[in-house]
Amino acid sequence: MLLGEHCSIAGGLHAAPKAGRWIGCDAIQIFSRSPRMLRNTKPITAEEAEHWRRSMVENGIREAVIHTNYLINLASPAKRLLKVARTAFVEEMERAQVLGVRLLIFHPGAHMGKGEAKGLRAVAESLDDCVERADAPDVTLCLENTAGAGSSVGHKFEHLRGILDLSRHPERIAMCFDTCHAFAAGYDIRTRPGYETVMSHLGETVGFDRVRAFHLNDSKGDVRSHLDRHENIGKGKLKKAAFGFLVNDARFAACPALLETPGDDPAFRRNLKTLRSLVTA
Repeated sequence: MLLGEHCSIAGGLHAAPKAGRWIGCDAIQIFSRSPRMLRNTKPITAEEAEHWRRSMVENGIREAVIHTNYLINLASPAKRLLKVARTAFVEEMERAQVLGVRLLIFHPGAHMGKGEAKGLRAVAESLDDCVERADAPDVTLCLENTAGAGSSVGHKFEHLRGILDLSRHPERIAMCFDTCHAFAAGYDIRTRPGYETVMSHLGETVGFDRVRAFHLNDSKGDVRSHLDRHENIGKGKLKKAAFGFLVNDARFAACPALLETPGDDPAFRRNLKTLRSLVTA
């Protein structure tokens, strides 16, 4: 795995690879815009994109991924909000294309009381619309599994499979596996048998070839708690063994695996050091 951390773009996009080098990252995750506002964002200039690419090379970061704005709900039943969400998502895709980032990670959305079936169909239709509108042919859209709080979809592997099956462009869609979310949703990977059972189910439903990235987060909540609260590696309910299984799984050796753990900069470095200490291969 290409291990790394979510890094801030405070100071400009080019600042994130510098932060990644300081932490010790092989890969980084960024927001390319504010994660909590849907207002129009200024396009990335050619100069900013070049500065970003140069910073990636100079700081030895092998891969970057982008996480979309948290407010985008591609399953919204409200027509106006859905239009806003799709427009913002197209912008996210095109910003990734300009930066040369190939993986765009996003939460599928919430059906807001309309039911899972309608929610999944809305996500698939939204993705089709965005793929057909965006000038972003090199960007792969990575569905992130969710913890299952509220009316969110994506907490079952079958949900992700359903979106793939409903889409006209399944070749453009992949998955980001979040450990905290999976555990909170009921996928218990704390033991070797449990890990193998979950991975077998993942392979049978989504397919290992679809798994293109990971979020490696311990969990404050217990299994099936549906609580999306990240904890430092080894300090939560998941414990270290689960992460040891993942970082040594040859099926995912080429995947970027990003920490999103809480804390200050020293905590980021400690978490990454902990993950690397678990690598035995």
